[in-house]
Amino acid sequence: MNPGDNTPDFELEANTGEKIRLYSYIGKKEIILFFYVKDNTPGCTTEVKGVKENYQKILDRYEVFGINHDSIKSHVDFCSKHDLPFRILSDPGKKVASMYDARGALGAYTKRITYLIGVDGKIKEIVHGMSASNHIEFIQRLGQSKI
Repeated sequence: MNPGDNTPDFELEANTGEKIRLYSYIGKKEIILFFYVKDNTPGCTTEVKGVKENYQKILDRYEVFGINHDSIKSHVDFCSKHDLPFRILSDPGKKVASMYDARGALGAYTKRITYLIGVDGKIKEIVHGMSASNHIEFIQRLGQSKI
């Protein structure tokens, strides 16, 4: 997937128990969709805390969803433990991860990748890399942007 591509639709269950359909958010706000490896691992905990620290600055302009293959129970516990204000979606079969080029080597894990999806449903930006800091810096930049 590349900037300018239409984003694929999906429906997944969130830590809140809601079914989240991506296309129901298109046309309302831009969407930050971040895939991460695993709940409660050091790098992923750093990443979600970084998103949380910037959440108030981005909340009016962006809808935020985290995704990985962990269970809903794992996500509920993870979100509660870290008091996360955004929803984390469960993709146990990694079907959505596959659609978004977020399957790791041999499909064994969900890799770290962040998408910024425009109001029009097209991908605006993609952040790659296993270092949480690149993804946190991207979110910080969005929080500082006046656009």
